[in-house]
Amino acid sequence: MAKANPVEKALAEASKGLLYPSETDAGFEAFSWPGSVAAPTAAEVLVACGAKAKASIEEGTLTEFFRAVPKSRRGDFLALAAALVDHLSHVKVFKVGNIQRTAYIVGVTADGKWAGIKTALVET
Repeated sequence: MAKANPVEKALAEASKGLLYPSETDAGFEAFSWPGSVAAPTAAEVLVACGAKAKASIEEGTLTEFFRAVPKSRRGDFLALAAALVDHLSHVKVFKVGNIQRTAYIVGVTADGKWAGIKTALVET
């Protein structure tokens, strides 16, 4: 059995029980990918997540991503935001697909890999 990635474990714990507000109200899943010390590009994210090369992808910031959380619930997401900033550098948000999308919040770990969390969302 492979040893659990400590960053992936920390992100999974910080996102446990949270639902991202959209028409799906989906939970989060932590992940790690082989990467490099540089922040991933949109094209690299498409490859890493297994999407088609011509899939729609939009790049954004962590601030923009959390702006969709109602003010009354933002406190629930503070530990997650802190874990992302504490464990990752060069954090970016990539939304893959149209209307029914997968959002990948991904950054670079201290050992040069890519890691983050993903969730499903609907944007109409």
